Amino acid sequence: MEKLQDDERAAILLAELIQADIIIIDEKAARLIAGRRGLSVTGVLGVIGEAATLGLVDLTLAIDRLRRTSFRCSPVLFKATLERYGGQSK
Repeated sequence: MEKLQDDERAAILLAELIQADIIIIDEKAARLIAGRRGLSVTGVLGVIGEAATLGLVDLTLAIDRLRRTSFRCSPVLFKATLERYGGQSK
């Protein structure tokens, strides 16, 4: 876990300590390490997608808004999220 930032390391250790059902983490290296340590991992897009599935948010609108922030993500991943959770790609 030496390659992780302090907050990512702390999140993984806390998730292990409390035996969390899932950890929300977006950084690729942290996701890989969390997965190797047996944690179920999702990211911001997964949370938004699940919220859309439950009817809590409009997925297309949420992703459009997220694109206007400092959140970094490939256009391919945005498109895949829209396709997976039933939103419309733009």
